[in-house]
Amino acid sequence: MDDSKQEKRKEEYIFGLDIGASKLNLFVGISEGENVRVVECGDFPLKNADEFDSVVDTIQQAVQVIENSTRVDVRDVYVGIAGKHVRSYSFQGIVTLPTGEVREEDIDSVQRQASAVPPSAGEIIHVFPGEYSLDEEEHIRNPKGRSGRRLGVEVQVVTARQNAMQNLGKMINRAGLNVAGYVLEPLASACSVLTDDERELGVALIDFGAGTADVAVFVNDSVRFTTSIDYAGNVITSDISRCLNVPISLSKAEEIKKKYGTCTINNLIEDETFPVPAVGNRGDVQCSRKLLANIITARVEEIFRLLNEKLKKSQIDTIINGGIVLTGGCCALEGIEDVACRVFKKPVRIGRPKGMSGIQEAYQNPSYATGIGLLYYANKQHREKKKNETSKMQIPDTVKKGFQHFVEIIRKYL
Repeated sequence: MDDSKQEKRKEEYIFGLDIGASKLNLFVGISEGENVRVVECGDFPLKNADEFDSVVDTIQQAVQVIENSTRVDVRDVYVGIAGKHVRSYSFQGIVTLPTGEVREEDIDSVQRQASAVPPSAGEIIHVFPGEYSLDEEEHIRNPKGRSGRRLGVEVQVVTARQNAMQNLGKMINRAGLNVAGYVLEPLASACSVLTDDERELGVALIDFGAGTADVAVFVNDSVRFTTSIDYAGNVITSDISRCLNVPISLSKAEEIKKKYGTCTINNLIEDETFPVPAVGNRGDVQCSRKLLANIITARVEEIFRLLNEKLKKSQIDTIINGGIVLTGGCCALEGIEDVACRVFKKPVRIGRPKGMSGIQEAYQNPSYATGIGLLYYANKQHREKKKNETSKMQIPDTVKKGFQHFVEIIRKYL
C-alpha cells in the first residue's frame, strides 16, 4: 500500500474511549459506510478510577498498546459519560410562524428556544427533539412544509456537571488525546444493541456496570429520560466481602462473583459449595453457593427496584412498550434478566453488540456495548459531517455547470 492510500485510510479510523469504575476500554474501528469494522480493543483494569494520575497513566498505557498494534496515531476520541452528575430535563418551546408555513429555520428556532437551559443545569451534552405541535395538532414527527401559526416542540436536554466534564477532559488531554465529543453512555450502548422495533415501541436500556447503574428510555431516535444511581457491581462485591461466612478482600470477592456468582437460585444444588482461601494461609473454607446467590440476587433486585421507582416517579414507565434491554459487565451474572423481568414486569433481554463487521466473539459481550457503541456513534457523526461538506461543495459545482452551459449556448448562436 502506498503512502497516499495509507494516509487516506487513516482518516477513516475512529476511536471510542469508555472509562468505567473498574476498567478502561479503548476501541479502534474503521468506517465502512453505515457499517463499522472493529480493528482493535484495549481492555485495561483501572486500579483507582477516582485518582487523577492513575486514570491518566492507564489511558496512556492503552494508547501505547493500541498504537503499537495498529500503527495508527490515536488522537481524537469519542468519550462515554455517565453517572449521577448527568441529568436530563424536559423543556418546551413555541414560536410564531412568520410565513404561515413551517420552514427549516422555524424548526431550528423552536429547538433553540426549548433548549435554552439555565447555567445551573450544567453543560449540555445532547439535545433530543421530541414530537412537534402545530396550532391544535399534536404528535407530529416532522412538521416541515405544513401550514399553521404556531410551532411547538418538547425537547429532552441531557447535561453534566461542569466541573465533572472539565476534570474528565483534563485527564484525556493530559494523556495526549483530544475529545472529539462526549456521548451519554446508554446512548452509545443503544447504538450497538437496540433494534428498530424496540426504538419504535419505546425501550429502556439499563447499563449495569461496576460503579453506576444508568438507565435511558428511547423512543425512535430520541432519549426521553435518563437517570443514574451509584448502586452497581461494586456494591454487590462489597456485600460478598462482608456477608460470606469467612472474611475476604474486595479483590477476592470480585473474583468469586465472576466465577461462582449467579441469580438463578432455584437451579442450585442445596449443598453445593466453593472454596474460599481463609485469612493467614489457613487453608480453604467451603462456602455455600446458594448463600452467595442469595446475597447477589438481593442486591440486584434492590438496584432494579430503585431504577423502576425512578421510572414510575417520572411517569415514563408507561411508554416502555418494547421492554428492557440490559448491558454492562454485571449482565454476565446468570439469570439477571429473570430478576429484571420480575421487578419491571416487562420483557427483558441481554443486549450484545451486533451489526458491525470485525467483532470477534469475545467482543460480543454486554460489557463492550458502550465501547463499540461509541464507534457506531462516531461513524454516524463523521458521515453526517461528510454529507454536509458534500452539500456545500455541490452548490459551487452547480453554478460552474450552469455557467458552462451558458457559454455553450452563446458559442452556438454566435
